[in-house]
Amino acid sequence: MPGAVRPISRRRVLIAAAALSAIGATASACGSPAPPEPEELAPQLDLARRDSQMAGAAATAAGPFYAPLLNVVADERAAHAKALSQEIVRAAGQTTTSSQAAAPTPAGSAAPTPSGSAAPPPSRTDVMAALRESADSAAKLAANLSGYRAGLLGSIAASCTASVTVPLAMKEPTR
Repeated sequence: MPGAVRPISRRRVLIAAAALSAIGATASACGSPAPPEPEELAPQLDLARRDSQMAGAAATAAGPFYAPLLNVVADERAAHAKALSQEIVRAAGQTTTSSQAAAPTPAGSAAPTPSGSAAPPPSRTDVMAALRESADSAAKLAANLSGYRAGLLGSIAASCTASVTVPLAMKEPTR
């Protein structure tokens, strides 16, 4: 019978399904993913700058035991701010210039207060609370991202948590 339809075997169906899935996977790999939203990192950048300034200000008022530890935290958070700023600029398709990736206020100098009166410097416990907030925020955002951004935020969350639980949690030795 020249016009008869041949029955389709399971083997042919499986081969066709495998071929279609291979074609689909190849086609989806060829497309470019949507560019990430740079502004989703802006709050993290603000937190890093705030923490750096806060730790630097706390270091100026701290004693000889905690001041170096707080300066290290200020420097680490400044490095986080720089990395976040560079990623925001990269994602926006711009090239980084010194003005775009400006470093936050250096460690040891506090941001000016709007009222003109000097506010008391933050304490070590204030810095620890701010670092906990930053770690939680970075970890929550990292869970919703992928690739480099997730890794960057995961490492920032780990660094903030480590700073709170190791150096800043140490008790000052008695003399």
